Amino acid sequence: MTALKKRIKKIAEKTAGAGVAKNLHYKFKSVFNYFKNRKFKAKNPGISIPPDEWLFETFQLDYQKYFDDGNLAAEEIWKWTIQYISAETPAILDWGCGTGRIIQHLHRQNPYALLYGADINEKMIAWNHQHIKDSYFSKITLQTPTEYPANYFDLVYGISVFTHLSASMQKDWIEEMSRILKPAAILLVTTHGSYFTNQLLEAEKKQYHHKGFYEKVFQKNNQPVFGDRNYTVYETADFFENMIANNFNTVAYFDGSVSPEKFGGQDLWILQKK
Repeated sequence: MTALKKRIKKIAEKTAGAGVAKNLHYKFKSVFNYFKNRKFKAKNPGISIPPDEWLFETFQLDYQKYFDDGNLAAEEIWKWTIQYISAETPAILDWGCGTGRIIQHLHRQNPYALLYGADINEKMIAWNHQHIKDSYFSKITLQTPTEYPANYFDLVYGISVFTHLSASMQKDWIEEMSRILKPAAILLVTTHGSYFTNQLLEAEKKQYHHKGFYEKVFQKNNQPVFGDRNYTVYETADFFENMIANNFNTVAYFDGSVSPEKFGGQDLWILQKK
């Protein structure tokens, strides 16, 4: 990264903290995808699309990708985990479900599954209740525990959730996932690993490699906004595996640098409760 690019990156991060860069990015994407999104709506009047601001916050402001990528993710999650699931009517939790991008497609993989979605955004949960059938949605907080019973779920997946939580929050949620999953059940999650280190400045990279973990803090009113897309967390595979070691065994791991096609370069973890 050149000195000029680093300087631009620093300026962008400062403005992002004030919400300026984020708003500009959102407006740019709104204009850039306007005609494409309008065309998708015209061709697919029966498909419910959440508000643009929510799509931008949770995924991409692209209606076609929202639908197609959600369907593909549901297929892949089921393909990667079905060998560990013996229940005919498995209980599955979409942790951090956002606007239901993935969960709305899961019944195509198993029509008998009991589907649950959880998110900290109350408005998104209300939208899901209204537009996604045969699933149960709950608002949660960033703190644990949840109201879900112990030893209940056969599968919990969280896509791009740990990527926006502090290390202490991640530890708490690992404990909570262990509590609500059945023995030998599966937790599928993603993290920001080596594929994303090019986003870091040299000093940040040193901290990432030294500690195994780096938080790019996003604040509002001088308070960190955990869960926001601009609160970005990077962690090495060793750091994360040490964190989950007491509760889970790693049955499959995909380095985002080697398999960027799986979840946009995020590291993919398939973990089994001990």
